[in-house]
Amino acid sequence: MIPLNERKAGAFVYPGEQLGVIEEFLAGSGTYIENGGIFSSGTGRLRLDLDRKEISVMPQTHIPRIPRVGSVIVGQVVAASEKSATIKIEQIDDMKLETSFTGIMHVSDVSRTYVKNLTDVFKLGDFVRAKVISTKNREFHLATREDMLGVIKAMCVICGQALTPQRNGLRCPNCGDIERRKTAADYGKLSSGWLI
Repeated sequence: MIPLNERKAGAFVYPGEQLGVIEEFLAGSGTYIENGGIFSSGTGRLRLDLDRKEISVMPQTHIPRIPRVGSVIVGQVVAASEKSATIKIEQIDDMKLETSFTGIMHVSDVSRTYVKNLTDVFKLGDFVRAKVISTKNREFHLATREDMLGVIKAMCVICGQALTPQRNGLRCPNCGDIERRKTAADYGKLSSGWLI
């Protein structure tokens, strides 16, 4: 351990490196306490707050985001059949991903009401907001049963224009085609947190 008087804010530290002791500092983010010592829990830059007497580590390594049970994702339908759909996950919560993942949705996880054929409510190219309900067998199983989950952007299957909501489904403002989807309650009113 570098003596405190020689330690400089911004110094590069490694996991397990002792940064100080609890008699001198509070343990901030990126640190842990063991036997009265404060240690770095990751690789990063040392941060010293001398006013608050706190020591912390700002991470310098990129930790990839992966979908976890309970994560809300946004993705695009890339394959659909009668019983399941494959969704390319492009966003987790409010963060766009650098690398996409693939999720699977079974027809029984689409809605609280009975859906006979998944292709009746999801079409290729639709953007869907869904929740990860399982990661069993290293697959991301998705569901859209809740009101705020479902299709958040859809295009007309005839002319490719964005569909607008109306009382009995979604309508194409260009050709007048009316289509059905399992839409999220805020379809057409996306908040800025969703990046599609």
